[in-house]
Amino acid sequence: MKLGRILGIVGALLAVVGVFLPWATATNTITNTSASASGISVPLFGVLVLLFSVLGLVLVLVGKRGTCIGALIMGILAFVFALIVAAIWSAIISTFGVGDVLSIGYGLYMSLAGSIILMVGSVMTLGELKQIAPQMAPPPMFEQPMQ
Repeated sequence: MKLGRILGIVGALLAVVGVFLPWATATNTITNTSASASGISVPLFGVLVLLFSVLGLVLVLVGKRGTCIGALIMGILAFVFALIVAAIWSAIISTFGVGDVLSIGYGLYMSLAGSIILMVGSVMTLGELKQIAPQMAPPPMFEQPMQ
């Protein structure tokens, strides 16, 4: 198995695992307790990141030219939806000044990194497939007809 496919698989798996880890953590400074929300509990966006990561994993496992392009698109979509969540949480934290109470969790960062690695792996796999593309066979040699 080539490096591009391995990177694509690892990236997709990181993105999938990141969906089940904390994406946000809220801390109560008075009672010193905290609660976290995983990506799968984030309505729509977490599920979409999971869906596109799993589809990217399947497509990069197939390893053909069209499926590598599809895996790249799935990685881009997973990245965009995770980035939207990160932007929303960052806007909430900066707007309301709740940085000591609310923080972005490591699962969101893992999903973002995994989707980037999925994109890199699918592009590398596409390049590897172009290198090993079958060469056209030379035309058959015709013998001169006997007279």
